[in-house]
Amino acid sequence: MRSIVLLGGMALALSGCAELFSNEPEIERLEPAPEVFVVDQRQSVRTVTSVRRDRLPGGIVVTAVGRPDVQGYWDAELVPLTEDGPVNGELSFEFRVAEPVLPTPPGSERSREIVAARFISDIQLQGVNRVVVNANSNSRSVRP
Repeated sequence: MRSIVLLGGMALALSGCAELFSNEPEIERLEPAPEVFVVDQRQSVRTVTSVRRDRLPGGIVVTAVGRPDVQGYWDAELVPLTEDGPVNGELSFEFRVAEPVLPTPPGSERSREIVAARFISDIQLQGVNRVVVNANSNSRSVRP
């Protein structure tokens, strides 16, 4: 009798487990995320004060120093002006910076300087005679 009760209890317990594990979870269908286009809110730096190039294995690094009107500009980048490579032997970039978050004082010229650099591979340099960095009021260039 004792074994029959024990067997009955085990059967009842196992049937409960089977019911727990037999329920398959619902599969939620995920839709692809919509494409997001980010608009670059940065602006061109006021002046490019210098541009230099340094040769590295596999290409060059172009380093530009820019000077905005006031201190606090950040997120500097040399952004290519064309995606298809050089135009008439020139590879052109715009020196873009983000505005200060809070109002800032003008400060000295030296304190306003901001630096941006970009690696350009030897493959990207094919057919390039000059690398140009553009600002609002001027541009500077170097030979690769």
